[in-house]
Order: sequence, then structure tokens, then C-alpha cells
Amino acid sequence: MPIHLTKPLAWKKADSDELKLLQALQGNILKGHGRESTADIFFKFGPAAKDSKRMLRDLANFHVVSAHRQLLDAEKFKASKKCDGGGPFVHLALSFTGYQALGLAASAPTDTDFRGGMKAAGSISALADPAVTTWETPFQGDIHGMVLAADETEGKTAALAAKVKGLIEDAGGTIVHVQHGRALKNARGDGIENFGYVDGRSQPLMLQEDIDAETSATGSSRWDPGFPLKLALVDDPGVTDTFSFGSFFVFRKLEQDVRGFKTREQEIADVLELEGEDRELAGAMIVGRFEDGTPVTLSKDARGDDPPNNFNYDGDAGARCPFHGHIRKTNPRGSGNAETPALERMHLMARRGIPYEDVKRDVHPSELPDSGSLAEFTADVAPSLPTGGVGLLFMAYNHKIGDQFKFTQQTWVNLTQFPLQPGSPHGIDPVIGQGTNNPGDQKLPKTWDDTAEGFANNAPFAGFVKMKGGEYFFSPSLTFLKNL
Repeated sequence: MPIHLTKPLAWKKADSDELKLLQALQGNILKGHGRESTADIFFKFGPAAKDSKRMLRDLANFHVVSAHRQLLDAEKFKASKKCDGGGPFVHLALSFTGYQALGLAASAPTDTDFRGGMKAAGSISALADPAVTTWETPFQGDIHGMVLAADETEGKTAALAAKVKGLIEDAGGTIVHVQHGRALKNARGDGIENFGYVDGRSQPLMLQEDIDAETSATGSSRWDPGFPLKLALVDDPGVTDTFSFGSFFVFRKLEQDVRGFKTREQEIADVLELEGEDRELAGAMIVGRFEDGTPVTLSKDARGDDPPNNFNYDGDAGARCPFHGHIRKTNPRGSGNAETPALERMHLMARRGIPYEDVKRDVHPSELPDSGSLAEFTADVAPSLPTGGVGLLFMAYNHKIGDQFKFTQQTWVNLTQFPLQPGSPHGIDPVIGQGTNNPGDQKLPKTWDDTAEGFANNAPFAGFVKMKGGEYFFSPSLTFLKNL
């Protein structure tokens, strides 16, 4: 493995080999593209592989944005004080069936999960996913590839997506589905998801400039935000040079029952006998953060400041953040006790998700009025909340699907015995957990940070996020695409 994959990359001081890596690597892998409007274009190739390859070369040469260009564009826009965007952005990913349709199966990665696909019986069983027949129709059949088209506004994104769709169709391809995403933000400008919680925190940072900025702002005494490039990058098997890399790309459409989730929060607040502003603590224990991002392991109140990331769970035996709290399940920060902290960290992923609204919401998730009781919530708030049609487009880049996405979902999120802490089992992840949620497993402290008061185990929480379809892809290097 090249030495530069074993550490983060300082792109502003990149040597010649690192510069080649950045120019051959697609954008969005090492750092999120930052646009607020997206169109995910799922497609199938036409019968003529020659025409499909020409189309991919065209996309790579004139539309797909390299990691280096993305970083330069972001710097330019920051300097102009306009935004963090940088104009149109395009990223391309191929499924194994896409490689096969091109006659290039030998050039595809050998990762067994990638080659089997998300619809494989083994994947469905391991992840406790719903049956493929219940997925949204476009995801039930073969998808050869996905183009992520993004820009600053919905209008600009629509124009860019139309251009990409035209290229695919002119090459004899078929558009299977176009899924739109749109960033949601709270009043402070933080990205949030449809349940109203700050999202996208604690990203593993692989660029030294980002690591330095976060460390300077919040410190790194309890949590190191820096990760090596090998967390996301893998040699592109379709290329023979030493600087062309790709990444395994996981896409899942996750529908959120907002009304059910927020109602259950209120019911748990009653179980814990919380009143007034303290009722927010119920949701914070479920998610592991308050809606404003304040980690519940650090505070029993929402602080309203920039969400800190320099924390761990040392000294927290589930009496502040429950062991099944969502962000603790998906990033135990050394508290999982199943592996060394160093090995545990390497299961994390570079997450690049964005909310979607197939059905427009009546009320923005950051503008829900406070409720002093379940009855008040049921009467005044719940009727305006969606039970479906909105959710999260989960996207993440992996070095190895089985060690990162699949491991996280199967061994952390779905496994009731994780983390290996006293009092196990602790139940499944209350947000994205799938499978059996055994009665009494999930335990909530009756009083924050006071184990003497005991735990409530009569507040089960699960089933408000439903997987609607997805696929495993590989984002190949620009070198590979340009040489087709």
C-alpha cells in the first residue's frame, strides 16, 4: 500500500504524487461537495458498450469534478465570501452489473459485497433489510450506475441533471430513477435531518487542513478527528498506475416517520416524568444529542452553541448517554469494548447523506413549536408532521463494505449485545436499527447522570426509519473513466 494512504493528506502542501492522486480521484470522497440541492440519477447502459464507454469518457472529461478541482473551487468561493459551493458538481459510481454490462467485469473490484449487490439474499439477511419486493420499484431491478448532480439551487441542479440525462439517453441508456435531495438547516445554519436533529457531525476527516481547523476550534484531547486516506480509498483495479484510487459507495434511501418518532419522544418524556423544557431530554437520550447538536453525555440541557465533537464516553455508564443512543451505537468512541479503540475507529465511514422530501413538509423540522405534554403535542403538532415521503438519502464512502457499512449496521446498530458493557443486552439502535428489539433491552436512566436512581426499561424505541431501496457502487478513478 502506498505510504500516503496510511495518513491524512495535506492537500495545500501536496507533493507531485499526492497531486496526481487528487487529480485522478473523484470529488466528494475526501470532503463533502457542499451543494444544497442534488439529483441522484440512476441509470442502465444501452446495448452498445462502445456508446456507453464514450458517454462515460465524456462525463469524466467534461463534467465529473476531481477532488483537486473541488478543493480549489471551494477555496475560491470562500475567498469571494459567496458560499462554500463552487458551481456545478458531478460524481459517477458504477455497480457490478454496470461493469458487466460494459464487458469490464475483470476490471471491477473483487469485493464480495460489491459484486453480490445490496439485493443479494445474503446482504438482506445480514442487515435485516426488508424484502426487495417491498422496496420502491426503481430499486428492485438492476441499476448499472448513479450520477450525483448537484448545484447551489434546485433550478441549477435540474438544468445540470437534464444535461447528464441527455448524455445517458443519447448513448442508448435508460434513466431508471431520479431522486432529489435538499439540504435542511436550522436557524444557526447547521445541517439537520427530518427529525430535527443536527446531522453530519463527527465526520472522519482525511484532509490535514480540515483536521487542523477542527482541532484548533474544539481540541482533540478526547476525540481525534483525523483519519488516514485508507479509510475511504482503495486501488482502482481497472488502472495499473500507483496514484489512481476509487472508493466503495453505499446508497440507501431511508424513509422517516416523523410523526411517529416525535410522538414516541413525547411518550418517553412521560415515562421519565420530564416536565417543561426538560422534556427535550427524552429525544436527546434516544439520539445521543439534543436537536441543536449538544451531546447528551456532556450536558442535560441543549446549550445552543456550536456542537462540540471533542468528547468520548469515559465515565458514562449509560446514565448520561444510554448505551443504545444512536450516535453512541454508530460511533462508540472507544467504549464498545469489543475491539481496541484503534480498530474500532476504522469501521467508521465518510458519510455524505442529504435529506429528501418526496412529499413537501407542512412545517420545517427546525420550527416545531414546543409542547408541554403529550396531549398538547398530539393536538397541536402531530397533525402537521409527515408519516412518510420524507427521509434521508444515506451515502457513504468505504474502503471495504464488509468492514465499514455492513459491519456498522450488522454488528453495532442491529446487535442488541453491543456495546459490550455491563447490563447487556442494550437493544438495537433506536433510529436506524433493524431486526428484533427485545422488550426491556433498551434502558434509559430515570435521572440523568445518576445510576442510583436506576433505569427505565419500559420505553422501547424502534421502527420509525424504513429502508426503501439502495445499492452498492464503486466510484472509479478519473483515470479509468477517461481511458475507456
